[in-house]
Amino acid sequence: MNRKPSTTAPAVNPYIYAIRLRGVLIMSICLILLGIGSIRLGIVQAKYPERFESLDCFQPARTGIIPASRGRIFDTQLRPLADNWTVSSLFVNPSLVPDDLRETLIHAVRLYLDCDPGQVRSAIYDTEATRRILIPEMTQDDIQRFNSIPYSVETAELFREVGIWNHEARVYPYGPLAGPVIGFTSARDEGQVGLWGLEGRYDDILSGRPGKYNDLRDQHGNRIPGSREEILSPRNGTDIVLTLDADIQALGEAALIEGLENTGALNGTVVITEPRTGDVLALVSHPALDPSNYAYYVEDEEALFSRSTCLSYEAGSVMKVFTFAAALEENIIQPDSEFRVTMGPLWFGGKRVRDHAYDHPVIDLRHAVVHSSNRAAGLVAQDLGRDRLVPWLQVFGFGEKTSLDMPGEPSGNLKESLDHMPLIDLVNAGFGQGITVTPLQIIQAMSVFANDGVLVPLRLVKSRFDPSWGQLVEISRTPGWRVLNPSTAQLMEEFMVGVIDEGTAMQARTEWVCAGKTATAQKVNPDGGYFEDRFYSTFVGYGPLPGPKWTILVILDEPGIPYYGGAACGPVFKDIFNALMLRDGERHTVHDETQLIGTIAQTEYVISRDPFSGSEAN
Repeated sequence: MNRKPSTTAPAVNPYIYAIRLRGVLIMSICLILLGIGSIRLGIVQAKYPERFESLDCFQPARTGIIPASRGRIFDTQLRPLADNWTVSSLFVNPSLVPDDLRETLIHAVRLYLDCDPGQVRSAIYDTEATRRILIPEMTQDDIQRFNSIPYSVETAELFREVGIWNHEARVYPYGPLAGPVIGFTSARDEGQVGLWGLEGRYDDILSGRPGKYNDLRDQHGNRIPGSREEILSPRNGTDIVLTLDADIQALGEAALIEGLENTGALNGTVVITEPRTGDVLALVSHPALDPSNYAYYVEDEEALFSRSTCLSYEAGSVMKVFTFAAALEENIIQPDSEFRVTMGPLWFGGKRVRDHAYDHPVIDLRHAVVHSSNRAAGLVAQDLGRDRLVPWLQVFGFGEKTSLDMPGEPSGNLKESLDHMPLIDLVNAGFGQGITVTPLQIIQAMSVFANDGVLVPLRLVKSRFDPSWGQLVEISRTPGWRVLNPSTAQLMEEFMVGVIDEGTAMQARTEWVCAGKTATAQKVNPDGGYFEDRFYSTFVGYGPLPGPKWTILVILDEPGIPYYGGAACGPVFKDIFNALMLRDGERHTVHDETQLIGTIAQTEYVISRDPFSGSEAN
């Protein structure tokens, strides 16, 4: 008898069914959790990208920086004032050193390597840092000692986070020479960053552009060998060539230091330029910093301050030549004009103006310049009036930064923004008191007389070398422009020759004919008024004549007695000028020996005069 097939499903084992159900449930829960985790991970990545990228497990590929070589700074003879050397530094990553091994590591580093114990302890316990330097510049002996550490599993684990970092370091081969002007840099992962002086001013040119690379990492963040790929090549920075001459800079610094020692002045500055071109040959400031060790000077404002480019002060009588020149151009005075200055102080609006000497009741223009008369300059300023005096000072370049645009360079203050200038302020401005100017402005303005009435802007950067071009590119000079008629400039130059030959700057007299002007200005008292016994002494001159090669400015802050501009600053000018002439092989004598002996006798007479007791001296 045949049986029909059964259409009833076989019974399911209840145990198998339960297992299947649980599997499906677990799978569903896992999928739900995975979905929730993915959503939350996306939210975290979007909200905290920097934290996400810092996790090793999320970075099979990493991007790194390839530092660019920083552009160098050369003097006019192509000698490096700022250069790059490859140095080896011993470093530690204290953030990854196990806490229980820190003391052991400190002991081992001190045992095998020549390190400062305090620096080692400070570095290894800086748990937030990823790189701390133990030896900034390793010698070959340091490298040999590190490589000779006995190998074992224990020492390998102990020194796992200690290594040698070969990198480019900024160096300054001439040390403190022009230090405040050159400035300094700070090391970053992407390279050196300019922080001060020319290093900061031209950082965008010098720094170049860092490159980038990708590489692969394992789950522990270790680089996989051979996986590095450069995705952007670094572009090295541009070299710049300055008009500064290291030899002339050193000569100026030596002369200034000697002048400071001889006068007891607090500090000083010297600026040397080529008047025909405007090229700046030396920018001297003392005290000065050594950029190679700038960390020692971060609290020393005196050493950081570049007086040659950043000083703003009441210069005093050097401003008289500009006042007289303006009055000649305005036909307010003539070359043979005379001034009734009386035998005592003159009064302007109830305020008196005094002089360092009262030799004659009536003096001519030449006498006013050669012997530096405050009262004559005050009378001329009064006749010019503010509406003509201030614009003329601006024509000479005062009241605005020079074309150098140095970091921290001030504009000075001519009080041009005042609604009203009291008469005494106008008179004082005529002989350089109550207004502020800068060393760069003074020496630039002096080029007007040296160039027969043409003002030649200053220049500090001579050329640049772009690695991608492969050649030096000259930086064009800004053309000069006429400020004075040649006859006015030549007349004032003749008078300034007299300043040195027979006037207030006989101590600056050399064997060659030079022109110049002195100034001795009381310093401003922060509590109001002026100090009676604190002065800025100034002398600026140029030569040899005809065809001047150099303009030299010397400023001393609070020199002792004698503190007059000629007596304090004149010898510094003389030393620099003589050295420059002899350096160029100029050995002929212009002034004969008899004249020089007479000059010495007159100099002694000037120094023996009664101390100045007025508001401003020559």
